[in-house]
Amino acid sequence: MTIAYRSMIALTIAAALAGCDTDTAPTVPLPDKPEPLVPAPVEPFTAQIGDVTIKATKEELVITSNTEDNKLTSVESFKGIKFAEAERFEHSELIDLGTDIDATAFGDACPQLKTVSQTQSEDCLNLNIWRPVDLDADADLPVYVFIHGGDFEYGSGSEALVHGDTVVAQGSDDGKPFIYVSLNYRLGQLGTQWIKGANEDGNYGLGDQKRALEWVHNNITDFGGNAQNVTVIGQGSGAMSIGFLQQDDDIAGQYFQRSIMQSNPYGFEYASYDVAKDRNNDFDANTSIDEIMASQETALNGIEQLKNWLLGSLQIPIMSPAADETPMSNLMPFAPYILCEKTSLLGSCSESAESPIQAGFSVPTVLGENAHEANSFGMLFTTTFLIPTVIELLANDEPELLTNEEPAQLALAMVNWLEDQNNIVLLQQKLSERASDEVSAELVLPSSAYSAVTSLFYGAKLEGDLLEMTGCIDTSDIAGTLGCLVDIVDITSHQQTQDILALTDFYPNSEATLGDATANMKQFKTLLNDTLFNGPARYMAANSEVQATLYYFEHKPSFNMWNFKTALNEETGEYDQLSIIDLFKTIGCISGACNGSELPFMFNKAVRFDGSEIHPTSNEKALMNEMSRLWFSEELFTNYQYSDSADNVLVIESQGFSDNTTYDWDYVTNPGVDPKLREGRLTGLTEQGLMPWDWYLN
Repeated sequence: MTIAYRSMIALTIAAALAGCDTDTAPTVPLPDKPEPLVPAPVEPFTAQIGDVTIKATKEELVITSNTEDNKLTSVESFKGIKFAEAERFEHSELIDLGTDIDATAFGDACPQLKTVSQTQSEDCLNLNIWRPVDLDADADLPVYVFIHGGDFEYGSGSEALVHGDTVVAQGSDDGKPFIYVSLNYRLGQLGTQWIKGANEDGNYGLGDQKRALEWVHNNITDFGGNAQNVTVIGQGSGAMSIGFLQQDDDIAGQYFQRSIMQSNPYGFEYASYDVAKDRNNDFDANTSIDEIMASQETALNGIEQLKNWLLGSLQIPIMSPAADETPMSNLMPFAPYILCEKTSLLGSCSESAESPIQAGFSVPTVLGENAHEANSFGMLFTTTFLIPTVIELLANDEPELLTNEEPAQLALAMVNWLEDQNNIVLLQQKLSERASDEVSAELVLPSSAYSAVTSLFYGAKLEGDLLEMTGCIDTSDIAGTLGCLVDIVDITSHQQTQDILALTDFYPNSEATLGDATANMKQFKTLLNDTLFNGPARYMAANSEVQATLYYFEHKPSFNMWNFKTALNEETGEYDQLSIIDLFKTIGCISGACNGSELPFMFNKAVRFDGSEIHPTSNEKALMNEMSRLWFSEELFTNYQYSDSADNVLVIESQGFSDNTTYDWDYVTNPGVDPKLREGRLTGLTEQGLMPWDWYLN
């Protein structure tokens, strides 16, 4: 070591020590930390919208960028504007803008079993508008209308996560201004109820969405928007709604010209007219709201849904007088049903309307999925989360069920077991114990259970001597009926299900080790992602007669969108108690991008579904800045159009995605092990005729 080099090291060490534990100021001043920007208080103002005077608010907020310093920007918000009114179990009627309007506070949310930030009432058909400040009436800006998700059971267009203030402020500051609208629609029992007769429509929630879009078409020009440049966006059940809206020629292309569908399970089988009829409660305008909501609470109880799903799959005579190809609709009971275009002399449906997957797209569309939708999507929790626990408890009493070569016996035994109230209490106790330790709530599917659950998910049928089966039926004794049936029937699954389970990628693993049992659960979720979400979305894009863009959100957030403490505390009135359903959605979101994980990035909002704060990493903040700008831009539609031959997908990951188009996406992202799936699982399942459009949705 040279003297000069040693001297350099000594000087460096001395300089470092001089700065430690001394009161001597450094010779090079540290840079000043900028003072945080503080938005001004909300400022009420009066706007002249056409012939109407509206009291609204001007709101200042901080916007961030990957290329510039943070800055303050203002937007104007118009909250709680009524767009329609409706009598219970009647379709809503449009409301004119009216005269003087106070739009300074959000309106009521529609009745639901979850808590939201607003008061709940049936007078809930209102919408919110965010626009740039000082907008001219003839500004002719693009318009984005957002339809919230929530399994057709809960949610509001006024929740903090889906506010349009940030994205509107960003667009204005970037020189790409637009107007954003969010809305409410009727949910649950009030939003969907079967109506007798051909072309009679009891999908009231969908009808409310149509009226909101009509209202926007009629009035948005006075707010500075372009009524011929409207993009409708939906997430979850909001995206499912758009699948139906695209079928209506009076709406699609007229009241909206483009669409974005996030997490639409196009492989889902909606309830048919006849199945919806069997579920009808005959509620009317005179039924008390308490009775309606109590019925809804029963229908959405996870254990009740599990029983209904199993019975729907088994298609037991008398207990299930009408059945579809699969029992899926039992897991989302308030989703829209398929209308009937022609009825038979006996009143059943002889000719049904098309399902969304059969109808295709009417307008240019962006659609895509998150990497792990099946981990948390509302309709799946009963199968993927409750069944392993039921099997574990059931096997304590009847261990031979897990070695039975006929998995159908297990399914019947599960239904029978769930008919005993003591077992229900035991199940709830077990679930509550797991809630205290999320890590201990590892979920596994033994091989026999995996085969049974997979077969039942896609539908199964009882086979046996009809006279013997009829002799078992006693509608006053469900448990006795099932106990009798266990001994005399066989259950056959679709040939397609058998073919799927024969593929290496989905072949049942032995339950000899925990690792293999866990692998069965992983395979089940992969199968649901492939057949309900990714495969159908890719199919819709490839076969679209209009421009389509396909995206895939695979970034695993550092935060969890779900919070399982959402049940009501009867003593305090606070929603801070354990919710079993949301607990398992929370656990399901630990492993990756689950349903709704993209929303904070899309809206650039650091909040969960329930409005509580999250703390994204610096990389995630950068991704939020990028995705929230692209999502509300022309480039999303023009720069990433899908080509079947190229299989090009816009992949969203932690490193950003402006240039991150993946070609041969299925081959790259979904590699299969089985020789039939080597070109990609989606391609292989399609070639084998194992996708919904060649099977139960054909």
